[in-house]
Amino acid sequence: MARSHEDFVDIVKIKNPSVEIVGIYTKAQDRIAVKCKECGYEWTPKAYSLIQGRSCRYCSAKRGAKNNSGKTGLKTQQQFLSEMSKVHPTIKVVGEYLNGHADIQCTCSVCSHSWKAKPYSLLQGHGCPRCAKSGTSFMEQFIKGSFEKALGEDSVLSRDKTAIGMELDIYIPSFKIAIEPGNWLLHKKSLNRDKTKRERCKEKGIRLITIYDKFPLTEQIPFENDCFVFNDDLNKADHGVIKDLVKRLFDITNIQYGLSDSQWSTIERQSYDNAKAKTHEDFIESMSAVHPTIEVLGKYVNANKRLLVKCTVCEFEWDGVPANMLAGDGCRKCGTKLAHKKFVKEQDEFEEQVRKANPDIEVIGTYTGRHNPIQAKCGICGYIWSPRASSLLRGSNHKGWKTIHMNYQNKGNKNVL
Repeated sequence: MARSHEDFVDIVKIKNPSVEIVGIYTKAQDRIAVKCKECGYEWTPKAYSLIQGRSCRYCSAKRGAKNNSGKTGLKTQQQFLSEMSKVHPTIKVVGEYLNGHADIQCTCSVCSHSWKAKPYSLLQGHGCPRCAKSGTSFMEQFIKGSFEKALGEDSVLSRDKTAIGMELDIYIPSFKIAIEPGNWLLHKKSLNRDKTKRERCKEKGIRLITIYDKFPLTEQIPFENDCFVFNDDLNKADHGVIKDLVKRLFDITNIQYGLSDSQWSTIERQSYDNAKAKTHEDFIESMSAVHPTIEVLGKYVNANKRLLVKCTVCEFEWDGVPANMLAGDGCRKCGTKLAHKKFVKEQDEFEEQVRKANPDIEVIGTYTGRHNPIQAKCGICGYIWSPRASSLLRGSNHKGWKTIHMNYQNKGNKNVL
C-alpha cells in the first residue's frame, strides 16, 4: 500500500527530527524539498534517505569538526571574517558564522543597508543587494519594489545567484518564486540560457515566471507556462500597464498585497529613480565605494554594457558587467587565488593528516589537490599505488589490503617489499 504524505511526515519526525518537510511526498524514490531546522539549509534528497536518517550535511560537518578536529573544512568565525575582509571590505558581518549555508546578518558600510546572506555566496563575491539595484530597468524595479512593499524589503532578493547557480533577476525565497522580466529582442539571442534557468528552477522546486516585452505578435511564445509577453516596451509604456501586470503576478502567486494608491505612487517614483541611468562619474564614485582596488579604464554606458577595468592588486584586466560589479563581483583572478588557497593544503600539512588517518600509509608523491591522484606506499606490505588524495585523508588503503596484510601477519613478516 502506498504511503501517504502525512504518514511520511510522521515517520521523518521520529527518525529525523532535525529535518522539516517542505515539499510533497509522492514515493520513496522521488526527491522531496526539505529544510534543516538547525541551520536553515534547504535541499532535495530522495525521500527514502530521510527515513534512513540522512540529515543536513553542513550540520553533520559541524558536528564532525567538534568530534574530529582537523578533518573537516568548517571555518571558524575568525577565518570567515578574515576572508570577508579581503573579498568585501565594505561589508560588516554582524551575525555568528555557523556554516556556509546558514544565513548571516550583514551591514553595508556604503549605504547602511542591513540584510541576511549565505556566507558561501558572500565569499563568491555577491555583495550588497541595495547597491546592486542601480541601473536595472524600470519594469524590473517596479516589480521588485511592489513585492518589497507587500512582503518586506528583506524578503525579496535582486540578481541572486545562489538559488540555482545562475542569476535570477527577482527571487522570493519564502515563496520559492522567481521573476525574470526582460526585452525579448535581447533574450531571444540567449533563449537556451533561459531554458536552462527554467530546468534548474524546476529541480529546486522554484516557480519561475518569465516576462518579455517588445515581443512580436507573429512569434510563438517560447514557454507554455508562466510566460507573459507584451508587444510594447513596458519601460516606456503607460505605467498603469505594469501596475496591472504586478497585480496579476500577486494573484497567480497567491500573495496578499493590499497596497494603497499612495504606496503605488511611491513604488513608481522609487523605481524611476533607481532605474535612471548613471553617468560615468556616478559609476566611478559607486565603484570606488564598493571596490576600492578596482580601477575603471573604459567608458560607462549602462548597467549591462561591459567595460574595461583593472585590479590594482594583481594588475589583471578584464571586461566587467557594471551591474554585477556593483553587486560585489570583483577580480576573478584574486578570487580564484583565494579559493585555491582555501582548498589546497601544504605538503607537510597533507602528510601529517594522512599519518593521523592511517599511520601505515606513507605519502611519496607531491600533493597538488584533494581530488588529484598522489603516489602512496603501504608501510606493511610495501605496495605502491596512486589513489585520490581525498581517499587517503579518509584513511582508505589499497585494494585487497586486508587479505594481503593478514598473510603477512601470519608469516610474521612485516615491512617486506
